[in-house]
Amino acid sequence: MIKGKSSESIFLNENMMAVACLLAVLTSIASFALLCLQGGSYLTIFEITIKLVTTIAMFFAFRHYNWDVAKGLMGGVLFCFMYQEAYLVLGKLWSEQDFDVYLVVGVQGSLYLAAAGMSFLMTIIITINHFLINYALHGNPENVIFNRMAIIFKIIIYIILIVTNSMLGFSALILWANALLYISDMSILFMLICIESQFDSFKLLHHELLKEKRERKNR
Repeated sequence: MIKGKSSESIFLNENMMAVACLLAVLTSIASFALLCLQGGSYLTIFEITIKLVTTIAMFFAFRHYNWDVAKGLMGGVLFCFMYQEAYLVLGKLWSEQDFDVYLVVGVQGSLYLAAAGMSFLMTIIITINHFLINYALHGNPENVIFNRMAIIFKIIIYIILIVTNSMLGFSALILWANALLYISDMSILFMLICIESQFDSFKLLHHELLKEKRERKNR
């Protein structure tokens, strides 16, 4: 594997990837426990379980050089994000008109609704760009940088969601469960950047080695 050097991107550091995976596991388990205590819906608990299992499988697939499997699982993780956010924004807040509950609490409720919608749109962009990066024949440094920017922006949205979530008038268990879920998602997004950056580095290195081989053959 390519090890991160001081002159390289911090996202090429596999230790950072492992820490992000561990944090995602711990926060997911904690939010899972809190949701079970306050009688959360089985659908929400199922979403957390599927996302966590897919994330762990993606991490170990990448660490064991099963790169095609890791790429597929990365897409699976992103679709888990899309599903849970689509259910929140379109299924719960819009269809069931739960946004009325958030609007009556004022500015923080409105910010929460806006951030939830923006997070869903950013996940769509990140998912599309994921396929442009990981299924390109050669390296895609421009798309890697674009995806990093999109994910960093999404993480800023998550911070807004955590802050506004803490101001809402729900029970402490729900507030903590939501906050831990957002922290878990932030950790998973850092993992995605790490893995996509390494995929791109491998492809660029492979391309350079092939170029050198052709030049030696020509000489």
